[in-house]
Amino acid sequence: MKKVWVEKYRPRSVSKIIMPDQRLRKIFDGFVVEGSIPNILMFGGPGTGKTSMSLALIRDLDLDKMDVLKINCSDEKIEAVRDKVKGFATTMSMGKFKVVRLEEFDWMGAEAQGLLRSLMEEVSGSCRFIATCNYINKVMPALRSRFQEFAIATPAREDIIVLAAEILEAEEVQFDIDDIEKVVAASYPDIRKMIQLLEGSVIDGKLNLTSGESVADWKLELLPTLEASDLKLARKVVCESASIQELDEVFRFLYENLHRVKKLKEYLDDAIVLIAQYQYQHAFVGDKEINIAALFCELNALTK
Repeated sequence: MKKVWVEKYRPRSVSKIIMPDQRLRKIFDGFVVEGSIPNILMFGGPGTGKTSMSLALIRDLDLDKMDVLKINCSDEKIEAVRDKVKGFATTMSMGKFKVVRLEEFDWMGAEAQGLLRSLMEEVSGSCRFIATCNYINKVMPALRSRFQEFAIATPAREDIIVLAAEILEAEEVQFDIDDIEKVVAASYPDIRKMIQLLEGSVIDGKLNLTSGESVADWKLELLPTLEASDLKLARKVVCESASIQELDEVFRFLYENLHRVKKLKEYLDDAIVLIAQYQYQHAFVGDKEINIAALFCELNALTK
C-alpha cells in the first residue's frame, strides 16, 4: 500500500524540519549531539511540526522502539496515566532511557495531570516525557514547571511554498507556481493540511485546482471568488461548505487575503475594522453562520 504524502514526506531528522527560530534549532541539535533530552513540552498551532519534531528527535536519538510509548491524551484519560504510563515508565529500559510521547496534551484532564506530576518525579532517572499541545494555557502551571517549554513558531510562507514544490517535483507532478501559492494560502500555517490538499488535487500527474474531482476545501473554492470580487458568491461558498467549527477560521483567512479583492483596494482599513468587529461578535452570537453571512454582506456593501 502506498504511503499517504503526509507520512511519506514527514521529516525523518531534526535537521530536515522547517524551523524559523534558529535559536530553537541549535537547542534541539544540541539534544541530538548530547544523546539526551529533558522533559519537553512543545506548543503551537495545528500542523506546525510539533509531532514531526517529536518523532524526528526520537529517531535521531536512536531509541529502541520498545522504549517509546505514545499516549493520545484526547482518547485516553486518567486510566492511561495510572496504568499504561506508570507500568511502562517504571520498568527497565532496553537502551539509554525511555520516552513517553503525550500527544494533544492540552486534552488531558486535571486529575490525570495531577497524577502525571507526581509520576514524573518518581521516574525522572529513567524516563523522559515529550508532550505536544495547541493550547498551553490548558496545562496546569505545577505540571508545566516539570517541562522545558518550547513555542513552535509558524513557518514562513515562502518556506512552505518551497516544500510544496519539492514534494510535487519528487512525485513528478506538473504544476503552476500560482496554484501552489493558492494551496498554501488555503492551508497556512498548517503544513499537514497543505500536503493533504496537494495530494488530493493531483489528477493524471498534474496539480489541478479547478476539476470537480480534486479535493474539496472551502478555502480553495473561496480564493477565486475573492479574486473576482464576488463577495456574494464568497458568502455562499463559506455558508454552504465550511463546517461550524471552521467558521472561526474565516476571519483570519479573509484578513490575509483582502488584497485579492480588487474592489476593496480603497477600503482596506474599513474592511479590516469590519472583520475585527464580526470576529469579536462571533464569540457571543447564537447563530455563527448568520454572523459570517452578515460580514460578507457588509464587505460587499463597501464595494458599491
